[in-house]
Amino acid sequence: MLSRRFHISLFFALAFIVMLVTHLLYSGTAHGLTHTSNPITVTSRTYTEHFPDSIDLQANVQDAAGTINQAHIVLTFNPDGETETHAATINHQGNTFVISWQEDTNHGHFLPAGVQVDYYWELNDSAGHSLTDTQQQLTTVDNRFTWQHLTQGMLQVNWYNRPAVFGQSVFNKASTSIQHISSTLGGSLDQPINLWIYANDTDFHGSLAPGSYEWVGGEAMPALHEASIVVVDYNDETLSRDMPHELTHLVFHELIAQGITPPTWFDEGLAVYNQDFREPQLEARWEKGLATHTLIRLNDVSMGFPANADQAYLAYAQSYNLIDYMYRTFGAPKMKQLIKLMDNPQQTFDQDLSQALGIDQTHLENQWRLSNGQSAVLTASEVTPTPNLQQVIHVKEAQTVSTNYTTFWLLIGLGIILVIFSLISISILIIYSLRYNKALKKQANDPTYANSHNGNQAYPYQYSDPPNHMHPSTYMQQTSPYSGSEYPLHIPGDQAPQE
Repeated sequence: MLSRRFHISLFFALAFIVMLVTHLLYSGTAHGLTHTSNPITVTSRTYTEHFPDSIDLQANVQDAAGTINQAHIVLTFNPDGETETHAATINHQGNTFVISWQEDTNHGHFLPAGVQVDYYWELNDSAGHSLTDTQQQLTTVDNRFTWQHLTQGMLQVNWYNRPAVFGQSVFNKASTSIQHISSTLGGSLDQPINLWIYANDTDFHGSLAPGSYEWVGGEAMPALHEASIVVVDYNDETLSRDMPHELTHLVFHELIAQGITPPTWFDEGLAVYNQDFREPQLEARWEKGLATHTLIRLNDVSMGFPANADQAYLAYAQSYNLIDYMYRTFGAPKMKQLIKLMDNPQQTFDQDLSQALGIDQTHLENQWRLSNGQSAVLTASEVTPTPNLQQVIHVKEAQTVSTNYTTFWLLIGLGIILVIFSLISISILIIYSLRYNKALKKQANDPTYANSHNGNQAYPYQYSDPPNHMHPSTYMQQTSPYSGSEYPLHIPGDQAPQE
């Protein structure tokens, strides 16, 4: 009986201790124990985007123990992972603290549509409490327009101010284009992509970074898996020119996502190669480059295209021609192998070329230029294969025989020339001697000859100032009157380091 009472007492004693500890933990401070619940509470979080200028971010906070006196926002921009920390503004409205920050997304730090932004708040109050809020996420969008969307498989098409049938027609054409591009490149999409269709140039250029080239007619952002083009009408040629151009960038960069950055000429050349339509002006610009022998060296268009519209257009034209040459010369299977090899970060582009096509970039450029009647970029010795040892022996023997034969006839010729020269010299000396003796004899018989020259021998020509045409002249370098493109073109292209 005693034992039973003892166990019951022990049970109640333990229960009392548990209740006491719980009370101490959650009822403030007691016996030196501190308050463990955080008095700072975030009650709401909102953001408002004003594309492309700014994003307003806001949090409503309550503090049961003090006053919020310090607040920061930490933002991370993906996919590049850039992180920024800013001191936020604090406003007190009743029992609530309104924490806010405006992120400049245009002038200071442009954010195109499609960028994912992770952010959270860091808060401190006058009582010494702090809170790191839960991480939030937003994705930038061009909210100047009310977009309609159509999604199937890996493709989403977005448009505005047009009926659903327009979007469906564009989607069908884009799907067909992606199939063709995948067949040409040797691989298909494994990440979803977004295609944004703008109704006019003004709307489209409003979505680009400040200072973008005026000639840009489309933009691909492979890191964001997005592309934007302008389509005024379904029958617009941009659907057969700009759309496959930009879609090629997205497919190509997914296929080489693990590799190094490809040369711009190769990237853009592939994009033009896959266009269903190439305007006649592109061929005209290529022909002009050939006629004037002004093709741009590949090394000069490997890290980007020129800012000048005419030079950029030439870069597009010759990049396409080179890619076309590569497909015709080496064949589609080897080109697909090349693109597959480019998905390896351990190899350079030259190594990929050599492994897939058996040629590096410089020799490729040299071969392509010669095929178009242009000057070589390598000397004959640089493009001649190294012969084997037996060939070297035969060549040297032939060179020795040829050298001996040439030397023999050279000596014979020199001997004949010396004999003839000697005979002529002797004849001149004899004639001169006879005339000299005759002149002396005449002078001896004419006493007035010496007195008429007073003993001075006059030079037959008097040279004073040099003639006018020999005066030095000043060369002034003049700038060319040619100041821009002679083709008023809407060039398909991508923004530079952008991609």
